[in-house]
Amino acid sequence: MGSSARKKKEKQKDFQKPKLKQQLTETAPNVTERFKHNLSLTSSRSDTQRRDALSYLTGQLSTNPPTNPVGTPNLLQKLLPIMSDASGPVRGQLLKLLRTLPADEIRPHVEKIILYIRGAMTNISQEIKDDGLNYMEWLLDVAGDDVVSSAGCWIKPLKDFMSVLGWTVRVAPTAPGKGGWTSAPRTTFGAKKHGHSFPRQMMVLAKFLELGFKPELSRPWSASDLLDNITRVPRTPDPFGYLGLFKPPRDEDGEIYRNREDRQDIFQRRFGEAVETGVEMAKKEGGAAGRAAAFLDQVLKDGLVMLFETTDCHPGELLLVVLRAQESA
Repeated sequence: MGSSARKKKEKQKDFQKPKLKQQLTETAPNVTERFKHNLSLTSSRSDTQRRDALSYLTGQLSTNPPTNPVGTPNLLQKLLPIMSDASGPVRGQLLKLLRTLPADEIRPHVEKIILYIRGAMTNISQEIKDDGLNYMEWLLDVAGDDVVSSAGCWIKPLKDFMSVLGWTVRVAPTAPGKGGWTSAPRTTFGAKKHGHSFPRQMMVLAKFLELGFKPELSRPWSASDLLDNITRVPRTPDPFGYLGLFKPPRDEDGEIYRNREDRQDIFQRRFGEAVETGVEMAKKEGGAAGRAAAFLDQVLKDGLVMLFETTDCHPGELLLVVLRAQESA
């Protein structure tokens, strides 16, 4: 019996496949391939796969130095549409990823980024709208000055804020001497489920306006300051883009409002009355809404102080000083 069992065991060995030892160091994908693979998974139909892929990318971007073999422009091209993703955990992970990106690599893309943020802010889903505010606040933190001074990034976001707040806004005139009023339905005011959104919307609007109304200089203007700005070599991309010399003319909404005074003027003309009325109504609500409205009201009072009130002389006198200085130069 012992001999028979031994022969049977040896026969079984003939039908067994030998185990091959895999060389992991040679066959495993490298970091670049893994990064690209996970980037491709952000388009997966599975919420879990999209979230996990974003988590992996966030980890790679958080290393020192960060691992980003595809570059920020390509990364944004793939990830920005996820701002309106139907899954809350996916949107939350995307926000964590965006916060890992260097500010200097974000600034050249603010015009593109703001389009997707506006899409999220005005989405039919209240949860996506709320995350749109988170994206907006992130962008203001990393590139606020570039946002308020870029083409289409002042009036259009303000119109979106008015829409989500449900405040009456003034429409741009379609012909000289003609104008009108329109109102958007309030979607959050007094709502039990999403009542927290209303104060949040006002706080982010206040941050947006605070950046737009911020003085360019922290000290009083002088003739030398103005001359320096006139003769200085421009450091911003497309510094004379607002003149529209080599581009088709933009409408008022898509214009560049590069300085504080222009932003103040268009805000007061298009939104001032609506915001003032909305703030006064919100103050009466009390609670979180009332506190947010009071903060927004203070931002308006501080920000809408005209620039000539911060100078040591009247604007006309300052201009005369500048002209005389140029003549003598």
